[in-house]
Amino acid sequence: MATPQSGPNTQTGSSPGVSVIGIDPNMAGGYIVNPLAAADQGLSTAEVLYVNQVTVATLNANTTTIALQPGQSYTVIPFTTTPVTVSSASANHKFTAVEWPTA
Repeated sequence: MATPQSGPNTQTGSSPGVSVIGIDPNMAGGYIVNPLAAADQGLSTAEVLYVNQVTVATLNANTTTIALQPGQSYTVIPFTTTPVTVSSASANHKFTAVEWPTA
């Protein structure tokens, strides 16, 4: 397995609710962490982070979008052909994204 690297984005965009790619497609593995503390999220109040491995992450948990509470993490399904997207109700919500390329 190749050396882990940071995902393409480690914070949501400047427009609330607009998803960004947290993990690139076709990775050997990876994870996303929603920080526990508001300060680590870059926000005044800790918020939910929405993650979707199938399509665009929305601001509601549903059949494909997962709501990560502050302090929770998501482990990526290896070798998924779609990117893992992330969104938040606030702009510039910081998170951790680590991915493993396929050597």
